[in-house]
Amino acid sequence: MKSISNLIVLFLLAFAFGFSACDEDPTEDLEDIIKEDLGYVPKIATFRLVTPASTAVPPGTNLTLDLRYWSEGQIKDVQFYMIMGTQETKIGETPYQPAYSKVTRTDSLLFNYQVPADIARGSAFSIQARVANQGLEQYPARASVSFTVPQ
Repeated sequence: MKSISNLIVLFLLAFAFGFSACDEDPTEDLEDIIKEDLGYVPKIATFRLVTPASTAVPPGTNLTLDLRYWSEGQIKDVQFYMIMGTQETKIGETPYQPAYSKVTRTDSLLFNYQVPADIARGSAFSIQARVANQGLEQYPARASVSFTVPQ
């Protein structure tokens, strides 16, 4: 009987521990370590298409994208990638240059890109912005805008 009561106690402890472990986001510990040891990761407030008005873009179209971002740490650079399926291609990189907007309270950056002339009709792709801090290049903030190429 004593072994059954011991099993019940162990079961209840395991059950209680399981519930308490679920209360915490799995990445909270990692974020705390980053903040304490290395600084803060950047944040992207918005990344949006300025021109043209539609995300259905024919080959050769000139795109202008507006990136609004900030960080409590030292920003290293901003990189842009074109993503089609699982293929990522770097299409731009710029070192950090302060461009503070009092209206949005963020740094701003306009990125211009021309859709390749040889892109297949009917395909889909996205442009992704990545903002990285000094010493935290492996933890960039990311945001994307998706596009389609009409038939």
